[in-house]
Amino acid sequence: PPRAAPKAYQILAKTHQVTIFLTVPQSATIALLKDEALSALTSRVATEDDSFPHVQSTSDFELAHAVKGKEKDRPGVTYEALEADKAIRGLLTNWEVLYFQFKDEDGNLMPVEVSQPSLLDDEEEE
Repeated sequence: PPRAAPKAYQILAKTHQVTIFLTVPQSATIALLKDEALSALTSRVATEDDSFPHVQSTSDFELAHAVKGKEKDRPGVTYEALEADKAIRGLLTNWEVLYFQFKDEDGNLMPVEVSQPSLLDDEEEE
């Protein structure tokens, strides 16, 4: 028999070397996801790290998903910001990875900064 869809989604939000795990109901919107992410970004652990962007509100960042380049002249990954009023159901999948896109002082989106962990052991890389 087909498996029932989960009542809550696990969403991973990444920036720099940090991954935040968010649990939200399927009926939630991107705005709720941003509220949950803001709570994590303003926690004591995040605010003590100087390399981490400091945010005050959900207007200081966007959540984006990665889109792999399909054109041959533009390989790689681009990031598309998600609209706050959109519902998660039908837009995201369970365990989807999203990325923080912070805004500069003028409100412009800055490039996504994320470190992908190496799949090799430290000894194997040398």
